[in-house]
Amino acid sequence: MSKSLLTNPTCPTRSSIWRAFCHSLFAVAFVSSLLRAEDPAGESARRFVPVDTTRLLGSPDPLPPLVVTRAFPNLRFVRPVAITHAADGSGRLFVCDQIGVVHVFHDAEGDAVESTKVFLDIRGKVRTEHFEEGLLGLAFHPRYEENGELFIYYSRRANPRASVIARYRVSADDPDRVDPSSEEILLVVEQPYGNHNSGAIEFGPDGKLYIPFGDGGAANDPHANGQNLGTLLASILRIDVDRRDPGLAYAIPPDNPFVGREGARGEIWAYGLRNPWRISFDRLTGDLWIGDVGQDKWEEVNIIVRGGNYGWKVREGRHDFAPDAAHGADPMIDPIWEYPREDGKSITGGVVYRGREFPELFGTYLYADFVTFNIWGLRYDGEKVTSNELIARSSLPVTAFGENEAGEVYIAAFEAQAGVDVRALDTGKVFNLQAGGLYKLERRKVEEVVAPAFPRRLSETGLFTDLRRLVPAPGAIPYSVNVPLWSDGADKERFFVLPEAGSVVFSESGKWEFPVGAILVKTFSLDAGGDRPDHRLETRLMVRNERGWDGYTYLWDEDLEDARLLDTAVRRRYAVEENGRVVDREWYFPSRSDCRACHTQTAGFALGLNTRQLNRVHDYGRVRANQLSVLAELGVFRDEPSKPVTALEAYPDWDDPNASRADLARAYLDVNCSVCHAPGGTGIARADLRYHTPIEDAAIVGQTPGQSLLGPESGSKVIAPGDPWRSELLLRMLARGPRRMPSLASERVDWDAVRIIGEWIESLPAE
Repeated sequence: MSKSLLTNPTCPTRSSIWRAFCHSLFAVAFVSSLLRAEDPAGESARRFVPVDTTRLLGSPDPLPPLVVTRAFPNLRFVRPVAITHAADGSGRLFVCDQIGVVHVFHDAEGDAVESTKVFLDIRGKVRTEHFEEGLLGLAFHPRYEENGELFIYYSRRANPRASVIARYRVSADDPDRVDPSSEEILLVVEQPYGNHNSGAIEFGPDGKLYIPFGDGGAANDPHANGQNLGTLLASILRIDVDRRDPGLAYAIPPDNPFVGREGARGEIWAYGLRNPWRISFDRLTGDLWIGDVGQDKWEEVNIIVRGGNYGWKVREGRHDFAPDAAHGADPMIDPIWEYPREDGKSITGGVVYRGREFPELFGTYLYADFVTFNIWGLRYDGEKVTSNELIARSSLPVTAFGENEAGEVYIAAFEAQAGVDVRALDTGKVFNLQAGGLYKLERRKVEEVVAPAFPRRLSETGLFTDLRRLVPAPGAIPYSVNVPLWSDGADKERFFVLPEAGSVVFSESGKWEFPVGAILVKTFSLDAGGDRPDHRLETRLMVRNERGWDGYTYLWDEDLEDARLLDTAVRRRYAVEENGRVVDREWYFPSRSDCRACHTQTAGFALGLNTRQLNRVHDYGRVRANQLSVLAELGVFRDEPSKPVTALEAYPDWDDPNASRADLARAYLDVNCSVCHAPGGTGIARADLRYHTPIEDAAIVGQTPGQSLLGPESGSKVIAPGDPWRSELLLRMLARGPRRMPSLASERVDWDAVRIIGEWIESLPAE
């Protein structure tokens, strides 16, 4: 590697005396409360001290009125991305699985549904190389009962990369089976990259087929497709599938807005879209709704009108993005609603509710965020949004909303489930798979337990006895980890508390399960340099309550007397010393939605608390001992480990200069990246960066990135063995701005990690 990556150019000095003093107080408090309590016989004994955390089990926010529950619990899909019906009176529900399969079953059977039938299987035709490629859309002809025609949108396996719109017909002798030989390709649109494919095709009330396309992918719309009417990308098309124009397999309706305009494609109905992920027509009003995924600041909801220009890439939401970029000739239309990255990071467009089960939602547009799992209900009176309320919180990435014939809504989501044979489903290709499921909304059936007012100040939580010196309350169990999560170089003090002994379900290689009432506490500090005390930034709590896990950020007052609960994300600047000089550093304090983006089901919610991380000796002040042994002796685990700690797996110590570079690199990627890049994760690359995934199955070595490259346009790989500078994974770690990795709440390069991962890549045998 280049010498510049073998050193850390921004390694800060440490305020070691102050930190050692605080750590000593913290450790002594733990030892006195847990490890040196006197038993009735007067002998020194170790004992567990439960902590009453009920004051933190309520919520500082109004609880959403609805909950998300599983529908059809016996059904599993791989990657469900669309739900629809045939409007033929059959009561059937159709689910598009991204790998290339359409399933069919009768939804009225509810929990009794045992299995689905395969309505269509085109896995041999479908490209699933990128997270956003595959079978993406299904629409039934308005006269399906008469003609048996259906239409699909899929990514073509053959080169060059392209999106295909095709017509199929149902089998003459089996209504639950498509005739596989009936395919008729209507339209092929080449795609420069693997993402921003959109795909949720829909028939409008006018009987025309509406087809959304993203801008072609990558970031920043590099080919300037957004404002270009000469391409079908970044647009919504409207075509007539019942007629044909010369040279086409469809007709362009003569009332389309750009018919006859020089240089414009007549198929276009509206343009200026980045990545419209899911579109739908209001079955009552006929309005066309979309959720358009933003770049790095704003997610937007649009109602599409004839000839509308929705601004990308000149604008992102209502805000300038590239104001000097070429403009289309038509005035730009603002979204009817937008939300910032503090609330979510990837919108999943939904449907306007017209069912009967929830009359209070009638006329409400339901939509979600793929990364933070929030589900909102938006009301629009034709001129303005009159309300936008959080109506439910999922714990899973929502990929689509769909209706049955009666207008009741189902939700598709990815899940982190094992046991899916990926390679058998995708003809030998490795694919970042989940086991997905369908969900539904229900009203809260039981009122939440009445709890004291949620603590707005850290002093009100009962978790510390001395805030200024960070002395935790009796019962707090401190811990350290083998491989820290990168947090822009901040130092962390960690502990957790439990409501009762024997309540943590131990796993040797998987995720530990924590009881209701468990709280994980982490305080972040930045080195101010010299002998000055650290900047104490924030204390984060992860609380296991009846609803699942919720995260809370407490921002410290300047006088360190207390910290206040934040309701939204905040940025602050601090003076720190780096390389002998004082520099200005920004720190991002996360919102509650930000916390949900990382503390996910896929990641096991309790980041850092697992066997690989805690199998290490911790300095408790008066005692140095292996943490797993201490936890077992305290009786923390429901069942003690079946092996001695020396036989249990552990990450290498990140600070061990003699540790294997391969082991350190894989551990770092697991800790910092697999939260998103793993089965069930929200990362758009199909890499599986979990520690236990064999490197040949991780879809990174020698793999071509699906998006635009930071490295050489020819030959750049996710990991190019032996060549760090052609390895997109490393280049993303070095990048700043929207292309950086890790992408959340990180502005600084982790130079130690760059060096270690660079050396690992360099050691891999060249292709």
